Amino acid sequence: MNLSRGAFWTLALYGAINTPVWAQNQPLLIDVVKALPVNAGEAGIDLAHSPALAADGGELLRDVTGVSGSRMGGRGIDPVIRGQQQNRLNVILDGAYVYGACPNRMDPPTTYSAAESYDRVVVLKGSQSVIYGPGGSGGTVLFERERPQFDEKGYRGSFSAGYADNGEASSLAADLAAGNDRGYVRFITENADAGNYEDGAGDEVRSSYETDSNALLLGARIAERTWLEGSYEQVREEDVLFPGAGMDSPYSDADTWRLKLDHQPVNSSLQRVRAEIYRADIDHLMDNYSLRPTGMMQMAAPTSSDTLGGRLLLDSTLGGHQLQWGLDHQENYRKGTRQMVMPTGVRRDVSALWPDVSIKQTGVFGEVKHYLSADAWLKAGARFDHVTADADRTPVDDDASENNLSGFVTWNQRLQGPYSVQTTLSRSVRTADPTERYIDAGTWQGNLELDPEIHQQLELMLNADAKRFSWSVSGYVDRVDDFILRRNNRYTNVGAELYGIDFELAWQLNPNWRLSNGISWVRGSNRDDDSNLSQIPPLTATLALDYQRDAFRAGVDWLVVAQQSDVCLAGTECGGLDLQKTPGYGVVGVDAGWDINPSLSLDAGVDNLFDKRYSDHLNREDLLGNSVQVSEPGRNAWVRMTARF
Repeated sequence: MNLSRGAFWTLALYGAINTPVWAQNQPLLIDVVKALPVNAGEAGIDLAHSPALAADGGELLRDVTGVSGSRMGGRGIDPVIRGQQQNRLNVILDGAYVYGACPNRMDPPTTYSAAESYDRVVVLKGSQSVIYGPGGSGGTVLFERERPQFDEKGYRGSFSAGYADNGEASSLAADLAAGNDRGYVRFITENADAGNYEDGAGDEVRSSYETDSNALLLGARIAERTWLEGSYEQVREEDVLFPGAGMDSPYSDADTWRLKLDHQPVNSSLQRVRAEIYRADIDHLMDNYSLRPTGMMQMAAPTSSDTLGGRLLLDSTLGGHQLQWGLDHQENYRKGTRQMVMPTGVRRDVSALWPDVSIKQTGVFGEVKHYLSADAWLKAGARFDHVTADADRTPVDDDASENNLSGFVTWNQRLQGPYSVQTTLSRSVRTADPTERYIDAGTWQGNLELDPEIHQQLELMLNADAKRFSWSVSGYVDRVDDFILRRNNRYTNVGAELYGIDFELAWQLNPNWRLSNGISWVRGSNRDDDSNLSQIPPLTATLALDYQRDAFRAGVDWLVVAQQSDVCLAGTECGGLDLQKTPGYGVVGVDAGWDINPSLSLDAGVDNLFDKRYSDHLNREDLLGNSVQVSEPGRNAWVRMTARF
């Protein structure tokens, strides 16, 4: 089914206008993933009620309206929020920034976020806070763990096992904790592996992988209102195949350490103090011969990405104002070498993909919220960042230094009845990442002269929050100075603009039935030559009907995607990354669940029920810049059993 844009809007808007629904006061998640109570502009994922077998955090996020993801293989889904991706998003894993170690983004940060390892995920769309670090013009994704709570037993736990028939994917996970109000120990583990899946035409897609994730968390109440918590987490990935790249990954190893201090003073205007430090080390290898037939030239690329950082965050009040302020620092070191492998097995260096790059960022920030009345509040924030970048293995002077200023102002007003309006004006600044500045991969070259991106955004949101239904519509425009554009595998600064709409609603038809609808649309353009920005998601709508009665639940969802003809094709004058104009499609999924008793539940479903062959418009490129669209999985039946105690 190929949908023209006109036909798409007719279908999507009919569903939207005729589907007033219960929901939160914000954009919601659709389908079987339940939304949490969050603030305007946020969407929350309650991982305890998400039965689908997501391969990684990037695939999980695709269920959020306004969030897409580009596929390179069975894992490594790279999230895109409102048409912005990669380092335009801040992805924070339990307080730690984790930057992937692959220049070609086989391992975006969400790869190291096993769904079973976190308690919830919050998505902040656009730029609406300064406390989560610099940049984040497209949005911020928070993978969060909560301090465990215990009853008189002093322990709690859960086990889950899942299986999907397409690719014979399986997962085993456990989350075990013991403690009391003075301290705790928690251990989380997950193993997942999958073979190659088949697309809707029955063609095999090279997508197999194996991954292990283990996390040990310790916490102690060292004073009446003070907690000290630490954790160590490791992720091990092996034999990951990527049809969307000229190489595969024999391994990716990630080790992350975190230490957190949380103190709540008594009888003070300073209400809370949080100090956090973290370190994340990633080692990655990609080659074109270990896991695929050997070509005429064997190539390998060992790379690494090590990040050290911390944050001091203080909550206080001053004259009726709520304040959050503090400072943060992060250092990211990346190195990588492209090597030719001789018949004897000896490796010869060809180029420095990342020539021992160091990027350091130190920021000070503050936010203040003030209630103008019982129905209105104003929030404003600002941050200053000092950034330095250098590389040890370049023949020229490559040092760079920046002083970047970001900020926002948000006004929220409750109107008559169930309505409220919110508007945000923001400025965010993103420095060029190591790939954009330093990459050396033959025809793919970085640019030492890049200026930082400056995003100036305006967003207007209207909400309706009634007893049985809610809806939310957000319109936004982002005018970008010095947008870092990849054109013909070179990087340059241009003027750009992105604008779009997110719309969501839900209707509690009766105590058992709920109907949901979501629509997202975004356009991106190069202001310098009026060409389209590449890798912009097409117009997308979701329609879901869920049923729940006592211990039984079931649902059906329909994903409808319009054709994408606003492209910037690779090999053309605009020199973009789009492979082709992509036809529209529609995909149906069904699911059901049964809480056998309070401790045991069973969930099952079928994704892509009618075995549709389709590809997401967001394709990927190999190390030489060749674009590839990877087919999505065909019909996929899955089941998951979860036990809790």
